[in-house]
Amino acid sequence: MKHPLFLRWVPLLCLVLVLIAGVTLRQRNSKLVTRNNRLTLQNDSILSVNLQLSKEISKLQCLLDSLRLKNGAISSTRN
Repeated sequence: MKHPLFLRWVPLLCLVLVLIAGVTLRQRNSKLVTRNNRLTLQNDSILSVNLQLSKEISKLQCLLDSLRLKNGAISSTRN
C-alpha cells in the first residue's frame, strides 16, 4: 500500500523541483542580462574614449612631425 503512494509523490516532487529550478534560472538569467547590458555600456564608453584619444594622439603626432620638419629646415639653413 505504501509503494503506490511513493510512486505518486516522486513524479510530483520531480515536477516541483524542475519548476523551482526554472524560476531560479530565470532570475539568474535576468541578473546576468542586466550585468551584461551594464558592461556593454561601459565598454562602449571606453571605446569612445579610446577613439577620441587616438584622434588626439594622431593630431599631436602630425603637429610634432611638422615642428620637426620646420626645425630641420631652420637647422639646415643655419649650416
